[in-house]
Amino acid sequence: MSENQNHHPEEMAAFFDARADGYDRHMKNTVAEYNLFYEAVAEPILPTEERIRILDLGCGTGLELKEIIKKTPQARVTGIDMSRKMLDLLAEKHKNSTIFLELIQDSYETVVLSSEAYDYAVSVMSVHHLLPDRKLALYKKVWSALKPGGLYIEGDYVVTPATERALMAEYLEMLDSGQLTNTLCHIDIPFSVTTQFALLQEAGFCDIDVQVRFKNNAVLVALKPLKP
Repeated sequence: MSENQNHHPEEMAAFFDARADGYDRHMKNTVAEYNLFYEAVAEPILPTEERIRILDLGCGTGLELKEIIKKTPQARVTGIDMSRKMLDLLAEKHKNSTIFLELIQDSYETVVLSSEAYDYAVSVMSVHHLLPDRKLALYKKVWSALKPGGLYIEGDYVVTPATERALMAEYLEMLDSGQLTNTLCHIDIPFSVTTQFALLQEAGFCDIDVQVRFKNNAVLVALKPLKP
């Protein structure tokens, strides 16, 4: 997360289309403990040869799929991203993979998802662009899309409560000044672990835990309860 990205907000799809070719390299240089982080994203997923269904929100170029495929080589993965260029890179990267890929160019906030269809949902370095109300709405949507007993895994930036408050104040100032006119602008608004837990709980998840944390990068896991 660049410290000055928020000062020049860009439309989301255009932002990532323009950076698609160098995205993998950028992430390797900026994500703390890169290899361990992405291994931790896949850690909660149980190894299986069955064609389980995995939902990947903001899939980008599919960096997280490398480790996931090792554990679920026959999975059906639905990847959603606004960047056509990133989706094309993902498809090329995994063209010889054993998994079945369904790639959708759309916003995960507005795309229609089937109810109770997925065994796992993952989101890596994506949902830190959402304000609390939009993130809560997304979590509720993910909860509905997961099968009972399904897991949501989120690898993303986290900050201290003080930094969270400062970033929120900066965002509101940009709104007031007219710098933000598009709600789909790329802007970083990461939250504290405390806020993340509260939002996931409110959405209906339980057994929420921090799988790992490397500096400002954390992997959170949340369970959709089994039906009584």
